[in-house]
Amino acid sequence: MIYTVTLNPAFDMTVYLDELVKGDVNRSIKSLIDIGGKGINVSKVIKSLGGESIALGFLGQENRGNFIKQLDRLGIKHDFIYVEGETRTNIKLVENKFDIFTDINQKGFGITIEDIDKLFEKIKYYARQGDIFVLSGSLPEGADNNIYFELIKLLKNIGAITILDADGEALKNGLLAKPDIVKPNINELRMIMDFKDDLNSIASVGKELISQGTEKAVISMGGNGAFYVTRDKIFYAYPERVEVKSTVGAGDAMVAAIAFGESKNMEDEEVFRLAVSSATASIIEEGTKSPNLENINKLMKKIKIERWM
Repeated sequence: MIYTVTLNPAFDMTVYLDELVKGDVNRSIKSLIDIGGKGINVSKVIKSLGGESIALGFLGQENRGNFIKQLDRLGIKHDFIYVEGETRTNIKLVENKFDIFTDINQKGFGITIEDIDKLFEKIKYYARQGDIFVLSGSLPEGADNNIYFELIKLLKNIGAITILDADGEALKNGLLAKPDIVKPNINELRMIMDFKDDLNSIASVGKELISQGTEKAVISMGGNGAFYVTRDKIFYAYPERVEVKSTVGAGDAMVAAIAFGESKNMEDEEVFRLAVSSATASIIEEGTKSPNLENINKLMKKIKIERWM
């Protein structure tokens, strides 16, 4: 089974306008509201790929009804811990005139030590050897930067497979627990490691991540493609030029495909091809809508991947 753990979920409101004029009244062309948070987005894409997952984590007690309703409508299984406060709303501004995408992410609810203890107990209840756990996203107030480290240690002791997608200190500390797979984007990687911007340097950083104990590293670089690094090989995916409608959730689509591919025991190159195709398919969708499986399959035939070394 694949489990996604979202500690700080959100309602994602995407607002489209011609141009944002600061200090003035701006009128939107249209807006969309989806449920989100990195792990939630991963579960949505796994569903689109034909897989199943169970979404775990925290939800705000005060507005949980609509969130749960949307999860049920999407057919995503879930078992959240309800905490005091509201699940946050993140705002994504899309300026059509300039193709500018601006994110305004709220802080969200806070959690207590008791809430964290409940989460660990729930994960211990579910986790079995060979299960895949996706640990991704920002941390709510009350969670320290070691929480992913502790969760990875717990899951590795059980024999579960861990996929980490975080940033900042949470990523840096999480890596110390040696997750099986890590998926930083280039900006997240730059926050914790020093390297030059050329592709060879980035590939070398991927090998450094492997030397630190993780089994596989996927480094996404937006319009510059992506790397997939294992102990004995590196693949590079060339970027496929498409019309970008939303950049939100592309990394999550990539993580979802990695988890799905691992669950199906796919070969590394095919997992990578599916991941890049899913990420590319996600950016041609509006808001945080999941990528279309038909588009993913079309891109699978077009994405160019080569062995880097």
